[in-house]
Amino acid sequence: MKLLLSAALTGALVLGAATPSAVAAETASQCGPNMPGGPFAIDATCVDPSYGKPVIDNRTSVDGLLLVEGHFEGPGTKFRIFLPPKNQWEGRFFQFTYPINGQEPADNVQFGAAHGGYTVQTDGALGYRHSAAAAKFSRTVAADYYGVKPKTINGYLYGWSGGSYQTVGAIENTREVWQGAVPIVQGIPTSSAANFTSRAFAAFVLQDKKEQIVDALRPGGSGDPYLGLDDVQKAALKEVTQLGLPLESWEDFDYVANPGGLPSTTGLIQGFDATYVEDFWTKPGYLGTEDSSLGALFRAALAQDPSRRSHLAYIANHRYTLPPQESAIPGFDQYRGPDGSPSYPQRAFTPGPFLANLVSGGASFSGKITGKVIALDSTLDSDAFPVHADWYAKRVQAAMGKETNDSYRLWYTDNSDHGPFNRAGQSTRLVGYMPVIYQALEDVSAWAEQGIAPPSSTRYGVTKDSQITLPDNAAVRGGIQPTVELSGRGNTDRIEVAAGAQFDLQAKIKVPPHAGKIVSVEWDFDGDGTFESASFTANKETLVVQASHTFSSAGTYFPSIRVGSQREGDAADEFSTVQNLDRVRVVVSAR
Repeated sequence: MKLLLSAALTGALVLGAATPSAVAAETASQCGPNMPGGPFAIDATCVDPSYGKPVIDNRTSVDGLLLVEGHFEGPGTKFRIFLPPKNQWEGRFFQFTYPINGQEPADNVQFGAAHGGYTVQTDGALGYRHSAAAAKFSRTVAADYYGVKPKTINGYLYGWSGGSYQTVGAIENTREVWQGAVPIVQGIPTSSAANFTSRAFAAFVLQDKKEQIVDALRPGGSGDPYLGLDDVQKAALKEVTQLGLPLESWEDFDYVANPGGLPSTTGLIQGFDATYVEDFWTKPGYLGTEDSSLGALFRAALAQDPSRRSHLAYIANHRYTLPPQESAIPGFDQYRGPDGSPSYPQRAFTPGPFLANLVSGGASFSGKITGKVIALDSTLDSDAFPVHADWYAKRVQAAMGKETNDSYRLWYTDNSDHGPFNRAGQSTRLVGYMPVIYQALEDVSAWAEQGIAPPSSTRYGVTKDSQITLPDNAAVRGGIQPTVELSGRGNTDRIEVAAGAQFDLQAKIKVPPHAGKIVSVEWDFDGDGTFESASFTANKETLVVQASHTFSSAGTYFPSIRVGSQREGDAADEFSTVQNLDRVRVVVSAR
């Protein structure tokens, strides 16, 4: 239904009619690539030829906010703008981006309103052009509603996983569309293919050693998942580790072994490289014909189940689609000889870079960012390998030089994986990083608007096996996540006790400088994911807590402690309480 907007949105903003943005398109310059086939360069005033005609379809009141809904003529991409009351708005907006519909948490709108911002949403689409068009048109709508000039409004883009591709594409190829960005669990050109094929490859080789690998990596285990593996298994585990898969992520073996992104990768290979599977099993240089123990393992699996012919070929594809050596992407030199030439035949089609280019809108991953950026990554991420965020950070350093510290941060969240919320059944070993996102958005807006520098980047190391290591000391580690070290008597992570006997636990908790105060302490003694709040001394940056417990039945238990810190020490803050946890193993014998 075509209706006139109320006085809340005055002037020419008529539902279903041409908007001020469309009128401006008649005189503004047209956005386009800087070079033929390159990504679109978009500034605050140019008009995108595909998204130049925004139309408002509806306005409603939702939870005290004014919701303006519309679409872009032509592509039909829909947008939503959630505007808080005038006395609550502080001159900014927040915009989440992701290529798949329905991926944005409902809390994002409430976060924006609670932190002086309106929220912009668009339907899922590839690239960043639709997001840029929605961001620019939202300024027209908000300026009319709040009675300000569009150019005075600051915007901040953020997205995880596939959204990190879009965020990087946007912050490298736009000017003054957004003042800052938060790319989260970053993908790079190889991530969306090699990360998945290499996991499935290693899991195929290691499937018979699942239990001992899991036990080695749990608290109080040997800590060495290579123990008990034969030479082929050791080589497969080392191969995927060198590519950047966190070694400790194998504790959740079933998740690592079944990568959700594998079907899209195999579909691309099937569609764009039709002879790959046949070549894998018939031509020299491929595992299907290789005279080796690993090659024999693949052929034996094929003989046992011929229906796996394509799958077995696909999971080794990363060996035959290497990135350029000059890209210095970690781990791929293991597939090259001393002279740098590939050790295996190479395919013309590389699914990872193809997907990265498609989803990001043609990002070059140059590191030349155009606003304030706080990148977030997770140390246990088996989907977007943690070392890849370091790879991009190095690109930023090379491109920005001395300006890097004035524009860029990288924060690692320990004991967290790919998703911002805990996966079912994993709350004893993982924490969600959604509060880190919200704090990063607060900090990046204060950085861009007021020049208030956020806490330092996380200090970390990179091993020769492409593993990210963090210092134990919170003051040295930096970032914004608290650290917690849980131990039994004698500072051990393995406790042996008889059923019915009491044992003691102690946890040392520290918050990095300028990151806040401890606001929550919770215990899960049974290790079943049920946490109970504990009493503690509030408003501390450093704390030692103790507890005693008794198990009445024999067995192996993994008690856990989960702690939270908040920037202002506000325990009631529902958005930005940043968590961490630690566990020990308790082996309880019969009386």
